[in-house]
Amino acid sequence: MNVIDSYLDTLFAPYPDSPRLREARAELRTMMEDQQDGLIAEGLTESQAVGRVIAEFGSLEEVAPVLGIDAELGRGAAAPAPPQDPVLEVDRARAYVEAVHRSQWLPAAGLTLYVLCAAPLLLLIAATGSSQGDPANWAIAVGISAVLVMVALGTVLMIIRDARLKDYEDLDSGEFTLTAPVRAFAESVWDENRRTTIAAQAVAIMLWILCALPTILLALLGGENSLAVLYGVCLTLAMVAIGLAVTTRAGWSESASSTLLQEDDEEDEDPAYSTNPVVRAIAAVYWPLMAAIYLAWSFLTGDWHISWVLWPVAGVLYAGLSGLSVALRSEDDSTSARSRRA
Repeated sequence: MNVIDSYLDTLFAPYPDSPRLREARAELRTMMEDQQDGLIAEGLTESQAVGRVIAEFGSLEEVAPVLGIDAELGRGAAAPAPPQDPVLEVDRARAYVEAVHRSQWLPAAGLTLYVLCAAPLLLLIAATGSSQGDPANWAIAVGISAVLVMVALGTVLMIIRDARLKDYEDLDSGEFTLTAPVRAFAESVWDENRRTTIAAQAVAIMLWILCALPTILLALLGGENSLAVLYGVCLTLAMVAIGLAVTTRAGWSESASSTLLQEDDEEDEDPAYSTNPVVRAIAAVYWPLMAAIYLAWSFLTGDWHISWVLWPVAGVLYAGLSGLSVALRSEDDSTSARSRRA
């Protein structure tokens, strides 16, 4: 009954905490629970039943005659001050959630392109080079071009996503007044998709922890061709990219519900893509930076047979950083969820 309790907290918040209003709140809660139980018995899910109950009961002024608290609402206390920001209607909140859901693949694809941008370059170097000779110049040229194209495409996808949500900038910035029905709707969105989000985060964490294995194993088992380790690096990048894509795509409900519940104003975190900002920053610049360091080292010294050592070290370091960051984010989410539903 946490959603009903949150609805009642918002409903009674503007009025004095008098004994009569506390009694009326308990009566209203009982009435709503009874109606919810009846709807569930008719075949509705718990979330559907809660939404219908809240929609039918409406505002406190509408049920005041039934509860006999007309005098209490108008006695002595001044009327609640009008909100500075416009009231958010449930229909617009529902449209926002749907827009986030439809467009969430864009940041997921963009982050994937950022992480994988170095893979074509590394594959071409591994395919055309050897421990005895440098890779072909055309392979370097094509690979660097692929890096730039993929970074550009990833940026375009991010821009398109922002454009699709431009009509909801006021919601992202918290410039609206949260109402009890919208709060109930946002919490139901998160509750209905919580298991999927948690499962996606678990898969991503597993991939990020294991992502260094392909690089390490091919470094140890690559034989005479020391550049074979670059195939392992590409597999590492693929595992990182899949983890980011899975958790970002599945995190639309957490992102949308957090925005509607105005949690950004209360917590120093940015759930824009339902991924820790540290992870997103690392993913966007880490591997392209490693590719730049690798190329600079190899071209300036000609030690292609030695410079590959950079990749297993980078893979282990990335696994540690991303695993720690996600673990900290998961702990923060658990604490936030417990306090929100207490």
